[in-house]
Amino acid sequence: MHLTLHLTNRCNLACKYCFVELGPARMSKEVAFAAVDFAASHKGTTGLLFYGGEPLLERQLIFDTVEYTKTLKAKTGHSFIYKMTTNGMLLDEDFLKFAQEINLTIGFSHDGPAQDDCRLTPDGKPSYDILKEKIPLLLKYQPYAIGMSVLDPSVAHKSSSIVEFLFEKGFRYITHNLNYSDEWAPKHLEILEQEYKKMADMYLKWTRAEIKFYLSPIDIKIVSHLKGDRYIPDRRRMARNQLSVAPDGKLYSSSRFISTPDLAIGDVFTGIDTKRQDYISKKGEELLESCKNCIIVDRCNYSHGSIAWNGADIFTDISAIKCAHERLLTPIADGVAEKLFKEKNALFIHKHYNDMYPVMSLVEDRAI
Repeated sequence: MHLTLHLTNRCNLACKYCFVELGPARMSKEVAFAAVDFAASHKGTTGLLFYGGEPLLERQLIFDTVEYTKTLKAKTGHSFIYKMTTNGMLLDEDFLKFAQEINLTIGFSHDGPAQDDCRLTPDGKPSYDILKEKIPLLLKYQPYAIGMSVLDPSVAHKSSSIVEFLFEKGFRYITHNLNYSDEWAPKHLEILEQEYKKMADMYLKWTRAEIKFYLSPIDIKIVSHLKGDRYIPDRRRMARNQLSVAPDGKLYSSSRFISTPDLAIGDVFTGIDTKRQDYISKKGEELLESCKNCIIVDRCNYSHGSIAWNGADIFTDISAIKCAHERLLTPIADGVAEKLFKEKNALFIHKHYNDMYPVMSLVEDRAI
């Protein structure tokens, strides 16, 4: 099981595309501990992701929750894996030493050259200069930290430079997602297509140079091809085991739903309402007519599971930009994979066709 703990709705940045309804809500120790107990009641290892708002505003709660998991493990043998997503504003050496001790993986949200376009302080001040010393500090302690960016339509032209920025700073695990809640015009998509082609060239260059890296969204599209008809079912199974906990303890099937109480599927004190969970899951499996004959329907990240609440019931919700994005990106990623496969590129084949690659790669890196 994987639990995302929304420790707070407070944040020290006011990112223009944030989906969290910022406010004073904070998770109590009682709720956090109940979430841990809930997770430990299920078989297997639990992944705990500390999230917000900005989770480092609740640093003590992170310490207390981790300590509680240690106590629980001593009693039951249940193991925990820790992660955190942060904007980095409060990141310091003391916390990084703590993270190193418990093997907590950090996802660092940064938009590179678009940082001051989209990630400002609540009083409208830029954050780039505040954070410029945080990246080398983070990578000193966590060379496998994840560089995370979000693309707004207003900065579509900076898309590839954002990825290049994160790579040149030293990140080798990079995620790059779109702000789907904003309005994307045809001109933005035209720009984005060219930016993805630049990213594809970067992917080819880095792979041919035998540099190990992960770049979403290209890598995830390659995986969708290799998995074939297993791709969507695998995503569904993962989704059912990746729950989000709101500050009040309510359980949701996605972090994006926590501001919509009607989409709750239970709480950490009483557990999952399986009928409600099944109902929401089935709603997400309903295909729109426009999706049924789509050639990439079984590779699309949004054709299955995209839902919304209209005040009365749940309905399938696939925006035009999501559809356009999948149609735009898929052939570009496929072109990258085809070139590297034809070249018999050893790193590419090892990365995508060897199930043991992640483990072997980590062992290899640590031996250097």
